[in-house]
Amino acid sequence: MNILFLMKVFEIGGQEVVTQALAKIFSDHNHKVSIACFEKINQTMKNRTDPRVNFLQLKKFRGSSQNIQILKEYIIQNNITIIINQWGLPYIPIKILKKIKKTANIKIISIYHNDPSTNARIKQVENAIINNNNPIKYPFLLLKKWLYYKITSTSMKYVYKNSDQYQVLSPTYIDRFKSFTGIRKAHKLIVQTNPLSIENNEIIKLDSKNNEVIYVGRIDYNQKRVHRCIESWAELEPLHKNWKFLIIGDGPYKEKNESLSQKLNLKNIDFKGFQKPDSYYKKAKILILTSEYEGFPLVLAECMSFGVVPIVYDSFPAVHDIIQHGINGYIVPKINNEFNKNEMAKYIAKIMNNESLYKTLAYNAIESSKKFNIETIYQSWIKNLQDLQKS
Repeated sequence: MNILFLMKVFEIGGQEVVTQALAKIFSDHNHKVSIACFEKINQTMKNRTDPRVNFLQLKKFRGSSQNIQILKEYIIQNNITIIINQWGLPYIPIKILKKIKKTANIKIISIYHNDPSTNARIKQVENAIINNNNPIKYPFLLLKKWLYYKITSTSMKYVYKNSDQYQVLSPTYIDRFKSFTGIRKAHKLIVQTNPLSIENNEIIKLDSKNNEVIYVGRIDYNQKRVHRCIESWAELEPLHKNWKFLIIGDGPYKEKNESLSQKLNLKNIDFKGFQKPDSYYKKAKILILTSEYEGFPLVLAECMSFGVVPIVYDSFPAVHDIIQHGINGYIVPKINNEFNKNEMAKYIAKIMNNESLYKTLAYNAIESSKKFNIETIYQSWIKNLQDLQKS
């Protein structure tokens, strides 16, 4: 098959890492793969992509006649039959593909990489409502939230209706999608989970692990809330001086989080910046995630494959598809419907204080991560694509 991934951006992020992993496995199985991107392609990410993958640069994020012509010519010249629209919300990509489909024999798959009922803009206005102290401003914020919901729902519905298939990342998102869009008979909706993007072919030696807790990901406020990790660590550090907390990642709130750690007088914390996480997975025992919302975070299955036990705030339904509480990790419950640093610290301390428990959870984590193996996910994808082409 000749497959094209359509992206808005190709920067450092989870969606791009998933695309790289899928592009490689498709190429390994002799499919021809291309990635088309509206915005300027990040050179670092391009260099990390399999060299067999071709790139097409479009002219910014617009539904222009120029973009339509560039993409149409490329699709026809390269005999592309499958388009994977990696951002299943904005109408611009699907509007372009709808026009191209009139003259090109293509099947369009659109994917939503988050919980269908939320996104960054919606969460932003929800935060503003929570933190608002101005009664005059309150009704305007409520109106803004309603408008964001309406716009997002309408756009998602439009993308769904003009795609041959629409994918979500977890079974728990099926009903959320239907409720959010109002599409009750969503016969084009399927579940396709993300694959492990890091191949681990080594035998994990749990005895050689360090006493390290890690966070891996972007450092922002709206979604990731890394300050919660730091505040939880502050409860633990005085009692566990032989442990370290490493933050692997970068983002707009890095400096604020560094300032917070200094304010809390934390000594055993280290901000590593953006790094390939493999070497940290090999050494660490625990990974923590305190996001306000997520879709299907790659970092969980990745860390589990290296025997790193995930401890995750229960803020998104798909976490229950990945972690079995007390079996291969811990899901930290909300207290009074909010994140609680003491509750998070309690579960981290359970593993810190019990090496036998850590090993049991780690072995189970390694075993359960195998269902996200790239070859397993590829087989699921290829069956899906073959069925789609027959339809």
